[in-house]
Amino acid sequence: MAVKQPVPKDPAKVERIMHAAMHTFAVSGYRDAKTDVIASAATVSKGLLFHYYGSKQRLYLATVQLATDTIIATINQQVFDVPDDLVTLMVRSARYKAAFGKDHPDEMKVLIDAYGALERLPVKIQAQMKILYTKSMTISREMISQVLHKMTLRADVDRDATIALIMGVYNQIFMEFQTYMRENHQVESMADIEWVVSRAKTYMAILEHGFMAADLDDQQ
Repeated sequence: MAVKQPVPKDPAKVERIMHAAMHTFAVSGYRDAKTDVIASAATVSKGLLFHYYGSKQRLYLATVQLATDTIIATINQQVFDVPDDLVTLMVRSARYKAAFGKDHPDEMKVLIDAYGALERLPVKIQAQMKILYTKSMTISREMISQVLHKMTLRADVDRDATIALIMGVYNQIFMEFQTYMRENHQVESMADIEWVVSRAKTYMAILEHGFMAADLDDQQ
């Protein structure tokens, strides 16, 4: 049986298609986005669009992949010293993500729709979305791990469980940011998202220092 060869693609046309797809999926969402609109915006034929990507689902996957790669590349370019505490780390992460949403509104909207409403997507691509989401969280896990290396954990605390718990808080902050973006659509200035930073400080301070009042015997 002959091996099916990949379809050769014109880089310029691919760039136009990805730009058009990113904006269309961001504005309309997966279900309401029309491939003929994407083809028209990219100034290519609908036939070429399907020749390159095969289906709307594969085009969407390619678009989410590009958005994921873009945010990872952007964060990788943000060089900073690893902080000594989780609160500072989470505040920085919140600011970086908010800044990305301001500078790349279409990519952020696509990521929010893809990862925040996974159940609305076709079942066939949900598994691939989960893989991409895990990839997007890799940097966060690595940064958390580096901070924990600087901290003295109790002997009875499991390191992996601690990272999983912190990631849960990280995801909660992202969910709240998702809701904000759905209601406000885009970030006009960094002042618009300072509430995210405030929430990050609150959550991480509770996680790092606990929420129980100190025992009176311990205070004496």
